Amino acid sequence: VLFDNKSKNNFILVTSSIKGEGKTVVSVNLASMLSSKYKKILLVGADLRNPQIHKFINVDKNVPGLSDYIYKDEKSVEKFVIKNGNFDILLSGIIPPNPTELLTSPRFSSFVDEIKDKYDYIIIDSAPCILVSDTFEISKFVDTTLYVTRSNYSDINLCEFINECKNLKKLSNINL
Repeated sequence: VLFDNKSKNNFILVTSSIKGEGKTVVSVNLASMLSSKYKKILLVGADLRNPQIHKFINVDKNVPGLSDYIYKDEKSVEKFVIKNGNFDILLSGIIPPNPTELLTSPRFSSFVDEIKDKYDYIIIDSAPCILVSDTFEISKFVDTTLYVTRSNYSDINLCEFINECKNLKKLSNINL
């Protein structure tokens, strides 16, 4: 069940096959929608290669965020969180030379541990699956995956890739 808040936290990963299918639009709107019912929502920019959330809140894309928290071994993620009306945002941060390495590090796991008790919902805006493995690494920590496709844009042949992700359990609890 996608929006079942029986457990204290719900991690939702938003991804797609390729860039331009609307992952960030869905992520931002989902955070906004959930914030009308729940008090503590965090939107995380985890596309460390091509971040887009900054465009929706009109800030520079080089504002420190997730990559800085992981790389600089900061004690608390709070100093990187932006208060945006009804929900919080953690931007991707400075584009690192080693995104996959950062997302597979123990520091990313520590990040998940730090935020899981602070928020009702955590929405993670991630990289496209077909291009890089980053999203598969993040999937290990989430409850649900929203897999975004775009009308008159997404190639129907990508359905085979989505089915493969589901069958091989590369992504947690896929919802299209």
